[in-house]
Amino acid sequence: MSIKGAKARKTFHWADNVKAKNILYRIPQNIRYNDNIVVREDEWAIFLRDGKVLAVFDRPGRYVVTTQNIPILAKLGSAITGVKQLGEVFYIHRSEQRGQFGTIEPLAFRDSEFGLVRIRVFGDFSYKVNDPTIFLSEFIGVKGYNATIEVVNWLRSQLIMSFNDILGELKRDKNMSVIDMPAYLEEFEQLLISRVTSATGRYGMKVMKIVGLHISLPDEVQEAIDKRSAMGALGVDYIQYETGKAIGGVGQGAASDGGGNGSMAGMGAGLGAGIGMAQSMTRAIQTSNESGSNPIKKSCPKCMSAMDADARFCPKCGEKIVGDGNICSDCSTPNDADSKFCKNCGKDIKS
Repeated sequence: MSIKGAKARKTFHWADNVKAKNILYRIPQNIRYNDNIVVREDEWAIFLRDGKVLAVFDRPGRYVVTTQNIPILAKLGSAITGVKQLGEVFYIHRSEQRGQFGTIEPLAFRDSEFGLVRIRVFGDFSYKVNDPTIFLSEFIGVKGYNATIEVVNWLRSQLIMSFNDILGELKRDKNMSVIDMPAYLEEFEQLLISRVTSATGRYGMKVMKIVGLHISLPDEVQEAIDKRSAMGALGVDYIQYETGKAIGGVGQGAASDGGGNGSMAGMGAGLGAGIGMAQSMTRAIQTSNESGSNPIKKSCPKCMSAMDADARFCPKCGEKIVGDGNICSDCSTPNDADSKFCKNCGKDIKS
């Protein structure tokens, strides 16, 4: 590969400890005539002069910077052998690279049920350079990027912009709500790959995969969704659910003293028992309303047991009921304490 009689000056390669953290790497000093460039299977070496790509070394091997390996150097004439700064070399990964993306600021989504909701999205992605010449021309030549983090940040911004566009389209075309979003995660991933392909293709790159997509909702919206799911699973309405939580809270408090799995089991049992009581109470109220009467009118002053309004003695403890006044012995109508005649039938009240 070298010209006969020429003496190699220096040998350059991409060190493993540097390569593991970067998608591209510039040899820190300019290349001189007859220097060596080592290229491995998972990388490209790009030789540039005055910002223009003169050669791409795309096969593993050791290349000597001569007119044989870079024919265009012959146009510079014999003077190039004495040039101290002949050109520069960039290494670029050929293998698939991985990264993460996420929203720096929440995205605004107008939901038909919850109103304006601010959501965040996070995920993992993989990408690779498929055209090193375009990649260097656009990122190094046009954008002036020299660091891997700048390239990765550009990819992240493209993914977030595309995701925001997809949100709007799914809202418009399928009336998607925030409750529906978990069911669209796989579709989001495929749409994202398809959407960013045209943008990244212009820069010599391609996003290969998107995995682990996670959509984060505000706490109050997530709580409402969880509550709705629990109501659906238990087959109860909102009033029954809230009443059950209040009644079941006693069981939850007692269970929390035990800790661990027993605590969780106690919480579940408490909530279930509470909801069961709430359902019974609801049915009792509904039955009473439907019949047009409610037989529970007063409580025993001693044991607080419920009884009919016309009861003279507590059916639970036997306490004589006198708090409501005299009770007519004929029609059992309660009367004021100083009444002499029943207000219902007119009979003499006998105490």
